[in-house]
Amino acid sequence: MPGKMQNDNPQLWNRVLHSIQEKVSASCFDTWFRPIDFIGSKEDALDLAVPTDNFRRALLENFASVLNNSIAQVVSRPCRLNICVGPVETSSSAASTFTVLAASKLECDSNYKPWLIERLWTIHAVGFVSGPPKSFKTWTVLEMAVSVATGLPCLSAFPVHRTGPVLLYAAEDPASALRLRLQALARHHGLNLDQIDIRVICADSLRLDRPADRQKLAATVELHRPALLVLDPLVRLHALDENQAASMAELLGHIRALQRASGTAIAIVHHSRKASAHSAGQSLRGSSDLYAFVDSLVSLQRRHGRVTLSAEHRSAPELAPLPLELVAADQTDAAPYLRIAATTNDAAPQKNPLEDRIVNFLKESHSPGTTDSLRTVMQVRKQRLLEALKNLIEQRVIRRDGNHYILIANQDKPRVN
Repeated sequence: MPGKMQNDNPQLWNRVLHSIQEKVSASCFDTWFRPIDFIGSKEDALDLAVPTDNFRRALLENFASVLNNSIAQVVSRPCRLNICVGPVETSSSAASTFTVLAASKLECDSNYKPWLIERLWTIHAVGFVSGPPKSFKTWTVLEMAVSVATGLPCLSAFPVHRTGPVLLYAAEDPASALRLRLQALARHHGLNLDQIDIRVICADSLRLDRPADRQKLAATVELHRPALLVLDPLVRLHALDENQAASMAELLGHIRALQRASGTAIAIVHHSRKASAHSAGQSLRGSSDLYAFVDSLVSLQRRHGRVTLSAEHRSAPELAPLPLELVAADQTDAAPYLRIAATTNDAAPQKNPLEDRIVNFLKESHSPGTTDSLRTVMQVRKQRLLEALKNLIEQRVIRRDGNHYILIANQDKPRVN
């Protein structure tokens, strides 16, 4: 008989899912219907399983009509839903299939906006706010949090396209210091801190390499439904070797799954290597999987005594470097606030004497130089030398070949500084 249900028929549930997929958005489908496990079907019932009891209650409160309408389209006779909680163990050897949809049927939302914070963070992005020590990483991510929670432009320059609660875990800042920072940013935006919906996770430890902590964070995100989750910093979220690709891939995969299940954007503070000659993404400390993982990457770099902010994205144009500065508060006991620094001719980077000395030495020696030989001649700290070498590489004045730095030909023309 057409429409009659059969016992343990996975194709029946695939047809129901296909019907649901045509009724809801892609993000809604991924969040609420992909996690459902099909157990089986009887003459008058459909048996399903979901991950948690909270999930079950929210599913029935918000999507019972979608489920029932889609089942009615597939099954001709009335049937009831039996939804249990917990993982499914099935002994059936029959394999279910993935839901497949023609490309022309994919949802197209004309009102879709790709940004959470324009030019800084894409909607639903998972990524890093990175930089070396003392480069305003925490200040930057807190400014992002204040903007998303209030809808006010981030750094007074980047519009916010989605507002909502922000959930924050700051592992390294004492509660009093964190409050002072947030108060300073709130005051800069003309608000009191109690007007800003930032919710702080108060835990001595949050380790995402522990199953119990993973479950607690997922339940906390499900309860508070934040527009942005901030985790500061990555190194305090695990006890793994960040250089081991397999370990980091599993951890990052969990973070990605958390984002897809919740629909929240996730910004994680992470350190970059000191005096790296690589691009911002390649300078992230740890496995190369970290750079491959990100949807948005806000990078902070300190050069010539000035911090610059830039951003790159998986699916949007990058943001060119902008200078940042911390501005002292009017009150002597208040924390400073972060802003984009003025860019005037006087603020343009000046010619670096150390870089000129390196170029002249390589010209006169007619041979490559190593870090040790250059340091001996220049008589400067290694970190300062590496920064100068990095700048010369980026200006294409020199190139690196293994441990040697080689002057690129035709350097008689004046360099652009």
